[in-house]
Amino acid sequence: MRPILILAAILVAGFANLAVWSLPNRPVPLDPPPGGKLRSVSFAPFRDGQSPLTQVFPTDAQIEEDLAALAPQVAGIRTYTSLEGLQVVPEMARRHGIQVTMGAWLSSKAEKNEAEIASLIDLANRYPDVITRVIVGNEVLLRRELTPEQVTGYIDRVKAAVKQPVSYADVWEWWLKYPQIADHVDYLTIHLLPYWEDVPAGVEGATERIRQSYRSIAQRFPGKPILVGETGWPTQGRSRGAAVPGLVNKAKFVNAFVRMAEQEGFDYNVIEAFDQEWKAKLEGTVGGHWGLYNADRTPKFSLAGPVVGTVAWPWLFTISSGLALVLLGGLALLRRHLPGSGWVVLILLAQALSTLYVRAGFVAAHGKHYWQDTTLAVGMLALTAALVLAVLLTAHRTLASGGLALEPLVGLRHARPALTRTERVGRWSAVALGGVALVWSLLIVYDGRYRDFPNPYLLIPAVALPALGLIRAARRPVGAETRDTLGIASLFRPAVPVDDGEPRGLCGAVRRMPVESLLGFGLLLGALLTVVAEGFVPLESLIYGQLPFMEALHEVDWTLPNWEALGWAALQVVLALPFLAGVWSARRPLRRI
Repeated sequence: MRPILILAAILVAGFANLAVWSLPNRPVPLDPPPGGKLRSVSFAPFRDGQSPLTQVFPTDAQIEEDLAALAPQVAGIRTYTSLEGLQVVPEMARRHGIQVTMGAWLSSKAEKNEAEIASLIDLANRYPDVITRVIVGNEVLLRRELTPEQVTGYIDRVKAAVKQPVSYADVWEWWLKYPQIADHVDYLTIHLLPYWEDVPAGVEGATERIRQSYRSIAQRFPGKPILVGETGWPTQGRSRGAAVPGLVNKAKFVNAFVRMAEQEGFDYNVIEAFDQEWKAKLEGTVGGHWGLYNADRTPKFSLAGPVVGTVAWPWLFTISSGLALVLLGGLALLRRHLPGSGWVVLILLAQALSTLYVRAGFVAAHGKHYWQDTTLAVGMLALTAALVLAVLLTAHRTLASGGLALEPLVGLRHARPALTRTERVGRWSAVALGGVALVWSLLIVYDGRYRDFPNPYLLIPAVALPALGLIRAARRPVGAETRDTLGIASLFRPAVPVDDGEPRGLCGAVRRMPVESLLGFGLLLGALLTVVAEGFVPLESLIYGQLPFMEALHEVDWTLPNWEALGWAALQVVLALPFLAGVWSARRPLRRI
């Protein structure tokens, strides 16, 4: 009977693991976009190790390779600079039948601006058949690096020197803020990014939001041609309000937008051709993942579908299943006798934690790639690995026949009980993860615009610690109550407030728990602040955005919360419980043993 029960548990865990990986990654069909090709995409050919920040630029051969890859998919490209090696783009684009919207990057550096303007004018005059229009400056007013007068000065100089239509590009609200710029350009280049709106739109409502914003600009500047210079959707990073990054969401957005643009007659440029991972330095994980292609130049999806969210899910299923079996095999070597029910609990717990760990590792591998981000990811994976091993070892000992009943009941008093290595690792990794969670929570509340939510990492302790607490409660030793086994000090060794007969001063016998108190109450506060700051819409966008606060608040759709933020708040509450339970247990009246 016992082997059959164990085999059945393994099969159930395996099928559950298969469902976890396969169901969210079912193919999503898409209809082919009208026209077959995208009109234009943003083109920045930087690859791994290259960026304008480090002044390491792509080679001519790499640019040629990128244009050849794009030619079957797009009719045109938009560049943001006329320097940094992109001077070769017009000639190469001519060979591949691609039209170019050439840009000049403006900033607060006057000398660099002069070089950009000179190069733009030269290229526009040398390649009038390829460069069909030019853009002088990109979001430089948004960044507050130049004044409107300085921007129009550069625009007028370019207009006087080239025959192509000339524009300036910025977020659509900035054209309403600085309408005088429109008098100096031949067409308006507006950026419509529902993800970055003050009140972000979900992918289902994104195209309608774009339609409304476009019409607002068209009504404010009648007769002026408009180019949607940037629109798109990120495939990775944190959620903002109802806007959830993801590969399937990006595919849905691009497909729906192209259809809407065809119906409305919008001229457009999609951001962007290739993932630019160097942008994570400026905009977090989300900034580096707006491409139609990955940084390694593999296409993310077909415009005609079907689309799979995580193509590698079969490998992830295999790895997580294998990891669970390895952990269970290691526990079996400990030679403790477990009843069949005990093995069922261990099998399910090992599989759940293995699945969560592999998911966290996958997210870490596809996030930001700067050294500080890599260090943080490695540290989180190391801490969670230590906790998983400690929890499984403790659960195995607890479920073993007679194992827990033989353990001594330790009192929560000033003298700390001696701990085994497993107990020390478990307790301190839990405390460390609680500390990281608290700091991370406060950082997101204080300045969360470019910070990822740590849900993939901290879902592991949020499952592991309560699961161990329930196991300990079911097999608690004589003299311990259920609530005594749930505290952080009791998860890896029985510990209750007891009176062992030793003399006490007026301060009492119960050991104070300042760290546990700080983490428990701090995480509860963090959860509350997370709901306020991120639960439905980023609060900083409402406060510092372009719309008046009350008007922006009125636009929020309260039926579309930020589920990632609310999930993070819930995780903080769950993580707080073991610390609060320990404090509560330690402050209860003493019992004599």
